[in-house]
Amino acid sequence: MSKIQIYANIAIIFSNAAMLATMEVQSMSVAQDKPTDRNISLQVPVPENVDPAVEATLKETAEKVLAILARSGSQESIIASADRLAQAMIGTFQPDAYLVEERMDRLRSIRKMLREGEWLTAAEINAAQENPPAQKSLPASDWKRRGRIFSVNHDGIEYYPRYEFDAAYRPLPIIGDLLKEFAAESDTWKIAAWFHFPNGYLTADTPGGRQVIAPKDALDQRDKLWAAVRSRKGTYVA
Repeated sequence: MSKIQIYANIAIIFSNAAMLATMEVQSMSVAQDKPTDRNISLQVPVPENVDPAVEATLKETAEKVLAILARSGSQESIIASADRLAQAMIGTFQPDAYLVEERMDRLRSIRKMLREGEWLTAAEINAAQENPPAQKSLPASDWKRRGRIFSVNHDGIEYYPRYEFDAAYRPLPIIGDLLKEFAAESDTWKIAAWFHFPNGYLTADTPGGRQVIAPKDALDQRDKLWAAVRSRKGTYVA
């Protein structure tokens, strides 16, 4: 996530948290004009599109700032202060049209992949093994660590695409080979997008004629897959 996106999401969190802070001030008040001196803990709603990798940091930052505001001000001043912080961040770090569109492309593509693909949890892969390890995260987590497969994170849960595995739920060797070309890519949803969407380097005969297909449907076309992976673009296509 870029610095601009982080600031924009913090601004949204401040807006969401302002009302929670006023409610906390009410609960602190022993009398109308005499607040208590206890600590405040705010459960702040986080925007849906926040990357799970930075979610905890964003929430912690918002909670600390709003807690300070709630201790020292009235309900009206808390809302005003939160609004000023949000406006300052949005005004200074307003994403340009390209960044907004790129973010929307990413979200549309993720939803499409989740809807159209078959996804497995580590526990499901574990259960599908002939001799399942006692630890439910195995063997998927070990295969992932070794670069034989990849996963994506959605709502805090790791999912593995079914096409990475053979009929016995063992990693296909071609997946690990292709993943070496993505060694510098930290966003595994981009890797998933490359596998999921049709690629002009790959075709197959269908009842409707010869069609462009996705890498996940062409894992037996090794030579063409190499040409495709080495000519990839780092964008999302929904």
